[in-house]
Amino acid sequence: MLHARPRTAYIPTALLVLTLAAPRWTMAAPPAHLPDKEEQKLNDGLGEPAEKLDRSTPFKTWSAFLATCRSGKKSLGAHFFNLGEIRREERKTKGAVLAHDLCQVLKKLELMSAEGIDDTALGPIVDDRPANYVIATSFKTPLGTGEVWIRRFKEISTDSHHWMLTRRTVSEIESWHQMLVKKRELTRKPVEVVNAGLGPLPERIKARTPRHTATQFTSLARKGAYDDAARLLDLADLPGGEQARKGPRLARRLAMILKRLHPGSFNRISNDPMGSPESGVPFDEEMLARSPLGKSEIQIRLGLYPRTGKQAIWLFTKETVEDVDALYDNLGYGWAGDHLPAFFFDWELWHIQLWQWLGILVALVLGYIFGLICSFILRKLLLRLARLTRWEWDDDVVVAMRGPLIGAFWAVGFVVLIALAALAPKPLGFLQGAAKLVVILSLGWFLMRLMDVAGSQLQAMFKNRGDDMGMAMVPVARKILKPILIVIILIVALQNIGVNVSGLLAGLGIGGLAFALAAKDTLANVFGSVAIAFDRPFKVGDFVKLEGETGTVEDVGLRTTRIRTLDRTVISIPNAKVADTKIENYAPRDRIRLLATFGVQYDTSLDQVRYIMDEMKRYLVAHPKVWQETHRVRFIGYGASSLDIDMFCFIDTTDFNEFTAVREQMYLDFGEIFSRAGAEFAYPSQTVYVGKDSQADAKKAKQASAAVAERLEAGQLCIPEIPDSVRESLQPKSEAS
Repeated sequence: MLHARPRTAYIPTALLVLTLAAPRWTMAAPPAHLPDKEEQKLNDGLGEPAEKLDRSTPFKTWSAFLATCRSGKKSLGAHFFNLGEIRREERKTKGAVLAHDLCQVLKKLELMSAEGIDDTALGPIVDDRPANYVIATSFKTPLGTGEVWIRRFKEISTDSHHWMLTRRTVSEIESWHQMLVKKRELTRKPVEVVNAGLGPLPERIKARTPRHTATQFTSLARKGAYDDAARLLDLADLPGGEQARKGPRLARRLAMILKRLHPGSFNRISNDPMGSPESGVPFDEEMLARSPLGKSEIQIRLGLYPRTGKQAIWLFTKETVEDVDALYDNLGYGWAGDHLPAFFFDWELWHIQLWQWLGILVALVLGYIFGLICSFILRKLLLRLARLTRWEWDDDVVVAMRGPLIGAFWAVGFVVLIALAALAPKPLGFLQGAAKLVVILSLGWFLMRLMDVAGSQLQAMFKNRGDDMGMAMVPVARKILKPILIVIILIVALQNIGVNVSGLLAGLGIGGLAFALAAKDTLANVFGSVAIAFDRPFKVGDFVKLEGETGTVEDVGLRTTRIRTLDRTVISIPNAKVADTKIENYAPRDRIRLLATFGVQYDTSLDQVRYIMDEMKRYLVAHPKVWQETHRVRFIGYGASSLDIDMFCFIDTTDFNEFTAVREQMYLDFGEIFSRAGAEFAYPSQTVYVGKDSQADAKKAKQASAAVAERLEAGQLCIPEIPDSVRESLQPKSEAS
């Protein structure tokens, strides 16, 4: 032991090592040397000292600390401590308290002298090597000998050496203060054997420090050695005969609780025999783990247990052991934790243990079976009710429920079963959120199917009405509404799993604006399809003329309308253009117009012209396919090379093929009328005749003139209008008359 001695003196190792006899147990001999101690930054979080400190030698460090004790500068005194065992955020306040407590201990014991302490930068030299530490002072405590160690540290960040009080010394200050200044007794009295029913603690089980006990306990539990792990519990409340029987079960349950509350390593737990000072914790206890549970707080503590004639050990306190069963009911793994082998709990991925992964798999399978059964039963009941109605759509709705119902009941069954796996809050919350997401998606799936059922019913209704356009618009409506429904479902799903939809929607608003600008043509075509659906200027199968193209409408999509042309090619016209252009739809017409102009030569007499017009009017009146409400034959003028007669009528048909056949026959019959009148069709050209011009047939011209005179005298000439008597005599008689 390195005590105060003349400065820079060299003494043999045997004189440095002393063994002080303790009243109740034996102290281990201090080492001759300590290895160099390097730390990145000493006392990070403590801040810079208010005054410049000299910690270059053991003497200067101890003298300066004693000076802070005399002046009451406890905050400055904390800079002489290595506070590495104390949490960074507590170092400033806790360091000052510990400096004040050590000062009180030293004053109480009248140990305020630095006489004899080495005053060299390297410190004491032992066997030609730096010892790297000195014991500034020592004194007796109820637990044995208390020693203040000062050690040489290297701060890597500043590349400097400092002599400071060691972590172990700092960890014992509070217990010294409690025992020597406040005269408080230890929480536990020294005993020869802590758990009499289990016998003395074997040497192989190390429990000298809180970290020893925590790591030893978890190591034994991982091996399934719960009989040995039970020796690290304070089982004093159990009768001696019950300790061996109930101790392993309590140890097993406590191990499961620690897996939940402290799944990591115990490197932050003190490795000093006296533990480290903590706010709100007795000086001879160490907080191992804590966690909120409802309105209370769970605390797992280790306590210092003195032993008669032996070193004190750290065990799980009696209060912790008393709460094990209650804690296990809230945090444990139920039947699995009490019976499954330890390796099921040691292997874990994403904070989910092996047995829990197996439980999740079983929950998925059983949940799916549960979904199948519940879906089958519910659909059977609903189908019976649906058959009682006179509609058919409700039967289709029940059929569409199958998949969504399985998904929803699957999720419900999974959530119920997964609760038995005793998962940690985060994995459990994730799986419950996933199950909720499945329920929402199943609802969305059902709405999508319901939309299909509604579409099928609407198509059937339009088909019964013969509304081809309505039938064509149903798929378009589906294509528009389904993406909207999908977006709504995704927003609801994200909202329910905790995603900030408001921020997402705000981002989508800006992104949507950019997207709308980039996709304005596509959106214009979509709105064009909506306009076509509501305005209905044509339907699939109609013969139309638009954008200079003529053909039959084959399909109206979200973006384009497709037309089959007369050349049997298919052209696609953007719906935006279709909505804005002039559309000529031939399908709705109830009759087809026939308009023609006939030109006769200039040598045709006016009586011949009257005869031709009269015959053509009679022909139109008598023709069964000519719509009688409107038709006319007029002499419209003197053309460049002909006398022009205009004929206009409607053919009473919507079939274009029939129309061309009627038109063909009418043109042939008009040719015969011109032939009977002795007239010749004029050529629309200019001709220079060298010879004598051909003359109209004089005989036929006389006959035409005679017929005109006869009809005029009889009042039956159809010029300028058709007489009613002629109309009645020429129109075909109906079968009823």
